[in-house]
Amino acid sequence: MTAPLLRVALLGALILPMAAIAQNGTDSRLSELQRRVFVLSAQLDQLKAQNQQLQADLDKMQTNLGQRIERLENGRPVSKPSTR
Repeated sequence: MTAPLLRVALLGALILPMAAIAQNGTDSRLSELQRRVFVLSAQLDQLKAQNQQLQADLDKMQTNLGQRIERLENGRPVSKPSTR
């Protein structure tokens, strides 16, 4: 082989494995990002469900408080919650 062809062959032998490593690194980074998106999406769904439950609990408490205040304002006794 002539010197220029030898250089090209040597560069090709070095560049191809490096390109494969870079591709593998890109694939692994992409896989990691996809995994993180999946985990964060699951956490988001969980937090949305918790938020809905908290909102429902708050609505019940507000309704209950409004009824108690109305009874107090109208002079009716407020029933005490049972302590079991």
